Amino acid sequence: MAFIRTVPETEAAGSLADLYEKVGNGDGTVDNVMKIHSLNEAALAGHFAVYVAAMHRPSPLSRAEREIVGVVVSRANGCEYCQKHHAAGLDRINKGSRPGLGDALLEGDHHGLTERELAMVTYAQQLTREPAAIVEADIKALRTAGLEDREIHDVAHVVAYFCYANRIVTGLGVRLEGEGIGKHPIVNE
Repeated sequence: MAFIRTVPETEAAGSLADLYEKVGNGDGTVDNVMKIHSLNEAALAGHFAVYVAAMHRPSPLSRAEREIVGVVVSRANGCEYCQKHHAAGLDRINKGSRPGLGDALLEGDHHGLTERELAMVTYAQQLTREPAAIVEADIKALRTAGLEDREIHDVAHVVAYFCYANRIVTGLGVRLEGEGIGKHPIVNE
């Protein structure tokens, strides 16, 4: 599951069991991306709070746009776990309206993206790979593609979340759940 020890759901007690219930799936399982923090409950609670804020709270960015950014950032960081998790999440959100988009992004194919999405992806890749190279012209390019300042903030927030999560996952050897991919908890928006 990982390079370090984690506490299985069946062994969680007290406040860790309470946290597992909060961050877990409907079937009682906890995704490995969250379970990796089982030895540090404050890190688990903090990771989940940032994840929810970036991916599930109300935003002028659609859930699909946030998932697109997540897949692209995770691909740039070489994080297979998050790439697969969020490509599948994108496909669930799209419910067949854009079939194969998640798989295309996994391959680095951006042909199915709108001009707005492509601008977000370009910015996300640059912020991921060369954050110090971001200049005001990069923000202007987002505005030209139709994004307003709150949307630009939220793109940067999603990029930052995934850079963090990707480092935790790859740095600690987190692997996908079982044969498939994990199910992110349902969060009321």
